[in-house]
Amino acid sequence: MSSIAGSLFTDIVIIFLAAFLGGLLARYLRLPVLLGYLAVGMVIGPHVLGVVGEVDTVRVLAEFGVILLLFSVGIEISFRDLRNHGKVVVLGGIGQIAGTAVVGYFIGIALGRHSEQAAVFGLVVSLSSTMVVLKTLTDLGQLRSVHGQVLTGNLLVQDLAFVPMMAILPALGGEAGGFLADFALGIAKAAVVLGLMALLGGKAIPWLLSHVAHLGSREVFILTVAAIIFTIAAITESAGLSAALGAFVAGLLLNQSDFGHRALSEVVPLRHVFSALFFVSLGMLTEPAFLAENWRVVLVTIGVAVLVKFALTASLTRAFGYLPHTALLTGLGIGQVGEFSFILAGSAVTLGIVGDDFLSLIVVSAVVTMAMTPWVMNGGERAINGLSQRVSLLRPYRLGNKKSEEPQPSLEGHVVVCGFGHIGSLVAQALSEHAVNFIVIDLDPQMVVQCRGQGHPAIHGESGSEAVLEAARVKFARLMVISTADPISAWVTAQQALHLNPDLDIVARVHSREEGERLQRLGVREVVWPEMEAGLGMVRHSLQPYRTASEAEGALPAEGLSEDGKIIHNGS
Repeated sequence: MSSIAGSLFTDIVIIFLAAFLGGLLARYLRLPVLLGYLAVGMVIGPHVLGVVGEVDTVRVLAEFGVILLLFSVGIEISFRDLRNHGKVVVLGGIGQIAGTAVVGYFIGIALGRHSEQAAVFGLVVSLSSTMVVLKTLTDLGQLRSVHGQVLTGNLLVQDLAFVPMMAILPALGGEAGGFLADFALGIAKAAVVLGLMALLGGKAIPWLLSHVAHLGSREVFILTVAAIIFTIAAITESAGLSAALGAFVAGLLLNQSDFGHRALSEVVPLRHVFSALFFVSLGMLTEPAFLAENWRVVLVTIGVAVLVKFALTASLTRAFGYLPHTALLTGLGIGQVGEFSFILAGSAVTLGIVGDDFLSLIVVSAVVTMAMTPWVMNGGERAINGLSQRVSLLRPYRLGNKKSEEPQPSLEGHVVVCGFGHIGSLVAQALSEHAVNFIVIDLDPQMVVQCRGQGHPAIHGESGSEAVLEAARVKFARLMVISTADPISAWVTAQQALHLNPDLDIVARVHSREEGERLQRLGVREVVWPEMEAGLGMVRHSLQPYRTASEAEGALPAEGLSEDGKIIHNGS
């Protein structure tokens, strides 16, 4: 016990105390807690106070934070949504990587590096931080937004691109003989491993969790989830992919089962703990002296990572038909040097392509850009929203058809339908059949095209935006239907709509009793819980053969829900 307390145990205690103080101070200063973690890590690290001795071992433990975060993001992200953004995710992601690598190569040449070193520089700065971006999106409540989904897909493409990048390095180091074979083998392994996991895991994992859940033991369920996460992560790691990518795939597979959200709730506390450990350990790698002595080169590296990737990503996203507002927000999120850049740079040092100073440059640049990311994404969104009030091109919506920006005919006493998914499209169809005027709001451009293709008026934009609601003439609307699946978006939409039209009648879709009660306190008149409504319908049908209709209705839960699934109070 004394040997543990004298080394790694003491280091972990120091790190968690430092993380607590750094996070607390950051919140008091109204800063992202991530900045507090990075700052205290730099202070307690080997380059300043040096109070932590087992830095390498701590970094290994910190990787658990990356794995758990990517797993939880995989559960929260809909695979269907990622597939809907397939073109911009795949082609846009590849275009961003290739474009950044080319620009980085020429800047590396301009900085006086050899062609092989310049090529490594381009590859390294083309990768972004999956961990930081996804955590920031989660903290800002933007993970399910359109730009959040596009960003997630782009980061996934970058993680996959890490495999061929590692295969390219030996060729740059002069070992070109097996380059093509290594490259082809890496791609083949990635395709086989991911394909098998999607094919087998989609059936085996839900089956396993179903049997474990029926045992009634929470401890066994948590251990099963942990075993699934780390087994899949280990498989992808052994196949030459990243463990984080495997955890993300595990989350996507669980997302398709009935146990995804329960699994997420069980791992969230561990995710927060190990995420803090990860960011503190990252801060410990920062060398302030190197930053002070080489600030010009660091500034150039940051410029490539932020400005070049912003320009490429925003341009490519816009080219695929997304609004300038969405394209700019997507570009703002991609501008940092990522965790996999460390591995790429370290491998290049081992192969003798670059020196130790190059690794220090990448580490310092990565930490600085990661620290900037929460500010850039949050502040950038506010700036873009402010500019959209003056510049019509930046407005978070588009009226008319794809070839026209003409406004819709004047509406009054109409219905505003927020979200054109399964529920929203059914509502729109019913309104159309009864000749009720309505207009649809959706942030997904493909949904907007589909809606207009059916002859319905639609606005491409975020329903929680005041500018979008004004464009939908919500001040003159009689009814609003909020059918979006995102509870944060639903709450913001209702709040903004009632601010513009306090007498507006709103019916909203909810996923829990608590969510419905929050919306009713806000002023929403009707909230419908689809899952509960379906359950009560089945209860009524099940009781009819055994009781009279009045008895069956009397058997329904009286407190909190009406017989048609609407949340009520005091049995009224």
